Amino acid sequence: MRDLLHNRDVTLVLVDCSIFGFVLGLSQLVVPLYTLTLSDSPLVLSAVVAVFPLTAVVLSLASGAVSEFLGARTLIVVSFGVMAAGCAVLVVARTWQVVLLGQFLLGLGDVAYWVPAYGFLAQLAPSGRQYTVQGLGSAAQQIGTILGPFVGGIVAGVAGFGPAFLVGVGLALAGVVVGVCMERVRPEGMEAPRLSTYIVGYHRRALGLFVNNRAVLWATFVHAAILLSWPVMRGSFYLAFLESRGLSSAGSGSIVSVHLLVGSLAGLCLGKLTAGRSTPRLLLAVAAFGALTVGATPLLPSVPLLALVGCAGGAVGLYMPALIGFLAETADLPERSMGVAVLNLSWAVVCPGGLFLVGLLVDRLSLSAAFIVTETVVLLGVGLLWIWAAREHE
Repeated sequence: MRDLLHNRDVTLVLVDCSIFGFVLGLSQLVVPLYTLTLSDSPLVLSAVVAVFPLTAVVLSLASGAVSEFLGARTLIVVSFGVMAAGCAVLVVARTWQVVLLGQFLLGLGDVAYWVPAYGFLAQLAPSGRQYTVQGLGSAAQQIGTILGPFVGGIVAGVAGFGPAFLVGVGLALAGVVVGVCMERVRPEGMEAPRLSTYIVGYHRRALGLFVNNRAVLWATFVHAAILLSWPVMRGSFYLAFLESRGLSSAGSGSIVSVHLLVGSLAGLCLGKLTAGRSTPRLLLAVAAFGALTVGATPLLPSVPLLALVGCAGGAVGLYMPALIGFLAETADLPERSMGVAVLNLSWAVVCPGGLFLVGLLVDRLSLSAAFIVTETVVLLGVGLLWIWAAREHE
């Protein structure tokens, strides 16, 4: 692992992953909590949280194409600038509609960063080291996402929501500086076509992956099953559930931070977990574990048990580096960034839809029922995906 850190670009990308994770973690805690002070509607909370991934529906593949065409550094620098602008809007927001605008800008910054950064790591990884490099990237991001909710919760509790978002502005600007220090490498073979032509061709190749590449299709469905558990619930209705149990913003931030710490440790162990083992089975086990811990949440009788199960659920955090490594090594991708872009697109589609449906369940039934229904749906999907995977390897 140390030999990978001797690569200057790998180290700088990992630093930016931590900064990105900090801004992301801070916003995913403070934005929902701030929204709950502005409106008590579960559908408003769903809309505010969902606009973040929704911005990536159109731009996930486009950001991958721009990254391949112009190089990762340019897009990484732009992404942190947009995230700084989003946090600045949230500083002055006084209605949930303005919070929507800030979330939209944060979503743009997220998709502009995430695809080129992790695609760049896939490009820098030596042969046979994809899982290790992606695990490092995930762990670096998780370090930031651990600190982000913790610091954001404390600052919001002591000084208010505005100063918490100001912390995000400062960190995002630091990300710009780190991005500028990366080596500017223009990918080979990108001089001939125009950018618009390349983007169109990139989308066609990505569509071909969905139609013809069974590994990509299976990984996308597994991704969707995992997303419907903690990735959808953690930054929205899990926080609402913690608030209903009387936890403060600092207490909620601490639980989310430990939840993410567990995911970070799991990501660091990914190289060992996949050594000599079936990655598809590991991914399905992660999906099932995420569903079970989500479904158990409303049944727990005490706050300590609630915190314990919520923190344990953070183990699902290894799913993304595992999926990226799986696609990079088995899917025969035409560009390294394409696997990341495809997964980001599925995230952008599944998360808003999942948030909207969970919001309806909360509105029509109850918060507890929404957790249990989510668990049932995900476990059913895992069962079907297990049968699919078993047939593929018969």
